[in-house]
Amino acid sequence: MDAMTILQTLSGFSGASGNTHPVTMPDYLIKYEGKDITADLKYSLLGISYTDYLGGQSDELQVSFEDTDGRWLRTWYPEQGDALSLSVGDQFTGMVSWGSFEIAEIEYEHPPSTVTIKALSTGITRANRTLQPKAYEKTTLDKIVRTIAARLKLSVTGTVAKIDIERVTQYQESDVEFLTRLAREYGHTFKIVDKTLVFQANVELAKQEPVAVLNPADIKRIRLRDLIKGVPDEAVVTGYDAKNKQKRQARRKAKPRRPNAKRPTTTDTLHIVANRGESDQQMAARADAALDEAQQSQVAGTFSMLGNVNPVAGPVIQLKGYGKFSGKYLVKRAHHEIKKSSGHEAELEVKMIEYVPDEPEKTEAQTPSTDGVRTATGA
Repeated sequence: MDAMTILQTLSGFSGASGNTHPVTMPDYLIKYEGKDITADLKYSLLGISYTDYLGGQSDELQVSFEDTDGRWLRTWYPEQGDALSLSVGDQFTGMVSWGSFEIAEIEYEHPPSTVTIKALSTGITRANRTLQPKAYEKTTLDKIVRTIAARLKLSVTGTVAKIDIERVTQYQESDVEFLTRLAREYGHTFKIVDKTLVFQANVELAKQEPVAVLNPADIKRIRLRDLIKGVPDEAVVTGYDAKNKQKRQARRKAKPRRPNAKRPTTTDTLHIVANRGESDQQMAARADAALDEAQQSQVAGTFSMLGNVNPVAGPVIQLKGYGKFSGKYLVKRAHHEIKKSSGHEAELEVKMIEYVPDEPEKTEAQTPSTDGVRTATGA
């Protein structure tokens, strides 16, 4: 299974358009240490919360129960290393696995007697968290990723950009912290899914075709914002070549998100200081990554849908019918909330990767002039 498949395993939308999902309360299957406990929880389950992140942190599961007989405080009290697994679905989606999670915390509240189990996705082990100070020289980003994956006994998937690394230092960082930093600095997404290390170039994620086209009728609630001011249109990475005793610089310029927008070009510039020993290619890659992240954060937000258990972080979704907010969006985070009292709702956190107008935009010559109005008003 490749990286794109893993990040989209539950992409969740069939066909070219998204329709309102007809089921608001899915079925579920909960296993504790491999044992099916669904029937035991049939009447006590209060709610399930699941959050899938694109990268940078562990996916999260939270399950709440009524505990009137005290079993979770006694015979069912979790031990370190205990795991929960969860599948949800309905007659339209089938049962969809949301993964396996290691219990991290148990919370008790009274009255009434309720227990909340909080768990994190498996894959982040003690070995991953061990500090590994090390310098990597005259290598590539791909080789570093594979070296660390081999040390952690993980398989690797993903398209890693071809970046020559003159030198990069893993300071007092764990392997997970180090890979998270490399992914951020060089424009990649990183996460561990079970026994697989996913390291995927963000430019490849942005090339995906939308898995769904959603209209206002498909969405329960939406909140989008556009940073009109303060979005950098240029990134500059500056370093010093000690051998030749001269300053080195990599400069990148961004394309406007909406080419025909009548908005003055911002003069904001991202300034980044190169680390010691970085190659020109490293500096250029860091400039590209920083500028891309800033540009994609310009238009972002969240929206909610009812009933569909499938959406996860990773795929691209197109929003249509939202004017200047219409376009292709990458899903950064998918949060699912299933409540006994109100059913299921999915909230997606997204960022725009491409503006797609609802209708062909008029050229400047076709746009009505307001100069005369301003002149008459000011006369």
